[in-house]
Amino acid sequence: MKAFITGINGFAGSYLAEALLKSGRQVAGSVQPGTPLDNLAAIETQLKLIPLDLNDSSALEKILAAEAPDEIYHLAAVSSVKDSLDDPRQCFIVNVLGSLNLLEAVRHHLPKTTVVLVTSSEIYGEALSDKVLTSESSPIIPKSPYAVSKAALDQLGRVYAKTYGLRVVMARPFSHTGPRQTPTFFVPTVAKQIAELEKSGGGEIKVGNLEIYRDFTDVRDVVDAYILLAEKGKSGEAYIICRGENQYLKKIVARLTELVKVPIKVTVDPDRFRKADLISMKIDNRKLKDLGWMPRRPLDATLVEILQFWREKVAQ
Repeated sequence: MKAFITGINGFAGSYLAEALLKSGRQVAGSVQPGTPLDNLAAIETQLKLIPLDLNDSSALEKILAAEAPDEIYHLAAVSSVKDSLDDPRQCFIVNVLGSLNLLEAVRHHLPKTTVVLVTSSEIYGEALSDKVLTSESSPIIPKSPYAVSKAALDQLGRVYAKTYGLRVVMARPFSHTGPRQTPTFFVPTVAKQIAELEKSGGGEIKVGNLEIYRDFTDVRDVVDAYILLAEKGKSGEAYIICRGENQYLKKIVARLTELVKVPIKVTVDPDRFRKADLISMKIDNRKLKDLGWMPRRPLDATLVEILQFWREKVAQ
């Protein structure tokens, strides 16, 4: 079995590569030229890494036709809401046109290949609520260029499955975290600050609004879901990926600070607040669970690992 991952050197892509190797698959993947390979350091020699810009449609078609993978996991994307707000055009060039190039390459050269398209919970936007359960059938009302681009990808997958008969499954992951995640995200930015203060003897960390609940899943459980969707997901359909438990951000910060023995002060910085941030949400993950998926890694263990990762990074 041959698998191909776009964005293989990214946060989730690197964990997916590890999981696919453990399953016995041959693994290749695309790397955006100029991006680092640090996340793949432990497994790089077991992979086939191919520099590729997904907007070079000719090169993309040649590579996929030559590799002839049984499965394609499409993770490459502009993944920052902020970046999409700063440069909506580039976000659409990468997330929509690049994805369209991929689907066209599959349509013309690999019509029997399974494609897992990773979209985002951001597509729900204004439909998310703490009063109404969000499911795969909930309205899609995106609030940012990034969310619109992922909604377009989600719908492209449905169209290519229904119209062209391709085997395409859409994954809609909610918040996921783990070691190697960049500090632009909530848990690693807190852990990185704590690790730096632990080294220097203590001090102050700054955070945004902690009066919020979020559903966090370990990235390794998320990539297990991607593989399950490739194996058992129904073509043309989307699946929410989440733990199904709301976590209070204040408690997450408290747990991380409990793990150190130096004095740390937590300061809430209003400049770090996100506009119109939803306080809580209700999410339905039953469709994925019906395929046999369950989150296996406790969040507390993940937090410990993230802090240890940043301790090691800061010590370098």
